[in-house]
Amino acid sequence: MEEEKIISLSTSPSFSEDISWKKESKNDKINNKEKSVLKGDSMIQETYTKNEIDLKFENLSDKVDNKFELLSQKIDSGFSNQSLQMNNTLLEFKQALKDESEKERKERQNEKKELIKWSIGTAIAIVAAVAALLALT
Repeated sequence: MEEEKIISLSTSPSFSEDISWKKESKNDKINNKEKSVLKGDSMIQETYTKNEIDLKFENLSDKVDNKFELLSQKIDSGFSNQSLQMNNTLLEFKQALKDESEKERKERQNEKKELIKWSIGTAIAIVAAVAALLALT
């Protein structure tokens, strides 16, 4: 007995119909003819009018257009989200730099005050030492 071979093409998960072809064996062809003869009709061929075919293509085109529009919207929103994240990161970086520079400015100011205090204290100590040496002599 001959093994059946099926070729199947999936158009998309969102499409309701998949296209598949089945290789028929000679027995299948004979059985199909017998079935149609038993039903009392000749081989039935399904025919479509030009309007029906155009309508099917139009529906397929609309589905594809909708999918591309949805994909385009997702890409646009992804880019805008990425842009917002980059802007937020940049603002955070600028704020961190500003905070760091303010912190360094305050440290320099405190160091300057401390240097002035040490300088005045050292000057007073030197003056006192010189005065003590002059008083002894």
